[in-house]
Amino acid sequence: MAQLAALGGKPVAPEGLEVKWPEFGDEERQAILRTLERGKWCRLSVPENESEVALFEREWAEYHDAKFCIAVCNGTTALMVAFGALGIKHGDEVIVPSITFIATSDAVVLCGGVPVFVDVDPETYQISPEAIEAAITERTKAICIVHYAGYPCDLDKIKAIAEKHNLPVVEDCAHAQGTEWRGRKVGAHITCGCFSFQQSKSLTSGEGGAVITDDPDLAERIWAFHNCGRPKGVGRYEHHIVGGNFRLSEWEGAILRMQLKRLPEQTKRRMENGVWLAEQLQQLGLKTLKPDERITQRGYYFFVIRYNPEEFGGVHRDAFLRALRAEGIPAFTGYGVPVYKNPSYAQSDVPHKVMPCPNAERVCAHEQITLSNHLLLDRKNCQAVVNACAKIKENIDELQKLK
Repeated sequence: MAQLAALGGKPVAPEGLEVKWPEFGDEERQAILRTLERGKWCRLSVPENESEVALFEREWAEYHDAKFCIAVCNGTTALMVAFGALGIKHGDEVIVPSITFIATSDAVVLCGGVPVFVDVDPETYQISPEAIEAAITERTKAICIVHYAGYPCDLDKIKAIAEKHNLPVVEDCAHAQGTEWRGRKVGAHITCGCFSFQQSKSLTSGEGGAVITDDPDLAERIWAFHNCGRPKGVGRYEHHIVGGNFRLSEWEGAILRMQLKRLPEQTKRRMENGVWLAEQLQQLGLKTLKPDERITQRGYYFFVIRYNPEEFGGVHRDAFLRALRAEGIPAFTGYGVPVYKNPSYAQSDVPHKVMPCPNAERVCAHEQITLSNHLLLDRKNCQAVVNACAKIKENIDELQKLK
């Protein structure tokens, strides 16, 4: 047996794993040049039928079988304009998951609301429908769910809860480009969905975001909110609501249109490699998120491993992770801690509520291991992950020295 790299042996991937992201070519170059030479880089300077942003909005809505899309400058802003258009104001409670990127809850706070952190399902790491219902009070004005790691929440149960309590649901789809639930892309299953196109996302323009919905009245309010309070069709200096300039630039719209053409094939590659990787790791005693036949397509942001110390001689997740990294595999623990343990909440007077979250606490401290979605674009990367995990499994006695 080869010695673990963490103890001086040769790494499985001595140069690390090579990932080219984003993937781009002549189409993106021509889109940038076209935008440059037009000389009109704000969407308001271009007719709707020619605007790169407006055309992307139509294409993104069509991709999701949604009626409306409003593109904005980033994913956090997408959440903010959605909450703002839904009327979230000072003191209103919005239920959010305890495991997510901090922008999910920060967007609530930036609108004056109070995030209420609830627990996750132990087998899927998604917000628990039961925890949502237990947290609803007379102050609850919305539910924000996150399709964490690109794995969809249980939209059937959540929709039933929302209808029972007459609450809107904002789907945070920042991780979920390409994800489908029962044959339809996530985002417009209930009220509205928000996306991020930041550099690490599966569809990227460096920065950017969007909101999709089937509700025409909500779409109009979102448009006005993101366009300095101006509804469509009014004068340049006629403002009907308090809003801000959260518009996407023509540059980003042009890039997104070209990147969207690549997304279906990239999603297919990630799916095929993700399924293969999960099958191989299962044989080594490493579980992944629970399969669900209602998930008809999986768009990845993280590939998630559910570590069980009993399969590795009782060694803690962090020691396994240290060994895995030493073999050249870039693996992490997601966002590290439940959101409410960040100093911005735990050590401040920012209004928030924390419901009991034993699953989230355990997952973050002992269980979760994450790999980048971009590793799934190349089967060679996936094979290296398997080889490294197999090497560690074969050297449990050495692994125990890393405790």
